[in-house]
Amino acid sequence: MSILKLKDDKVTWLEINKKNLLHNVEEFKKIAPNSEIWPVVKSNAYGHGLNEVVKLLNKDKNVSGFAVVNLSEAQTVHRLTKKPIMVLSYFSHEKGGLVMANRHKVSLPVYDYQTIDYLDDLGKKLKKSFFINIKIDVGTTRLGFRVEDTDKAIDYIRAKKNLKVFSIFTHYAESESEKIVYTKEQLESFSKVAGKYFDIKIHSACTAACINLEKSQQDIIRLGIGLYGLWPSLAAQTNGIEQGMELRPVMSWKTRIIQIKDVKAGESIGYNRTYRCEQDCKIAVLPIGYNEGYDRLLSNKAKVLIKGKRYKVRGNICMNLSMVELPVDTDIKVGDDVLLLGKDKKDSISAEELAGLSQSINYSVVTKINSQIPRIIV
Repeated sequence: MSILKLKDDKVTWLEINKKNLLHNVEEFKKIAPNSEIWPVVKSNAYGHGLNEVVKLLNKDKNVSGFAVVNLSEAQTVHRLTKKPIMVLSYFSHEKGGLVMANRHKVSLPVYDYQTIDYLDDLGKKLKKSFFINIKIDVGTTRLGFRVEDTDKAIDYIRAKKNLKVFSIFTHYAESESEKIVYTKEQLESFSKVAGKYFDIKIHSACTAACINLEKSQQDIIRLGIGLYGLWPSLAAQTNGIEQGMELRPVMSWKTRIIQIKDVKAGESIGYNRTYRCEQDCKIAVLPIGYNEGYDRLLSNKAKVLIKGKRYKVRGNICMNLSMVELPVDTDIKVGDDVLLLGKDKKDSISAEELAGLSQSINYSVVTKINSQIPRIIV
């Protein structure tokens, strides 16, 4: 038995590949040359690290602005960049944050009259106008004014002296699907409404729509999952490759072995004894578990890469620990690197592979990774 002597407790980390990130932006600029690219960096940049990703993209000439989910994220981003910021979903009416948004021209979403009146009244008190994004619901049935109410809402907003409309936008329900009939119907509904306002930017394209439906590439592309080198669906991947696109995953997830122990045939591993060793073996203990974002549904299913070779996860994944089976005659030792996600030599473990094993999607795999795990730019 051997145990790792720790100099610190940072034995799990993410590597964020700068070259791949910038490459992915360029790939979307190639297929949408006339649209502004606004990276979506919500939810800790899809788990990749908000601070790290914004800093890397800040000087990219292809990046026109950043999109976030709420005002709290906008407050973080505005300290990292002078590029414009768009809030996509919601914001608190707390005055301090709104003063910041007003001062730095952070555009805010509106989809109800109460919010419109509130922002106009606050703008009057501040003697400055708020930039706003009008959200239209064309059938996704989330946030937004209904299509038939759009003209009335826009007229109401444009009559306000302390509001300036930055954009009109919507979102699709299934643009990642192989059949995009409904997406085309949504685009048509949106275009009939938003297309009348030539002095206002309009946008509807996420990663999938940008790839699957060229006509959705309007003034702005909200580049989400594709920015990070992940495809939103197999259909989008097929269409993207046909257009000559190559997306490169940005994230690698690594940890180190903290203990190796000998285990005899028939002995059980972990909580609930869900795995019994079929033969004498060694067990490597990893400082990674569902608290760190390594899903418990990966128990007895997932594999990891050590020195370019796959090894099986054994037993139930714990809150902070996981176990991997090694052969008795292994030369692997305590302290060796273990790849949970990413490429090692000729083999790789993708977010899609982990998503399939955990009954999820690649979005969920990366966004669930604990934000306290260090992100290292490589």
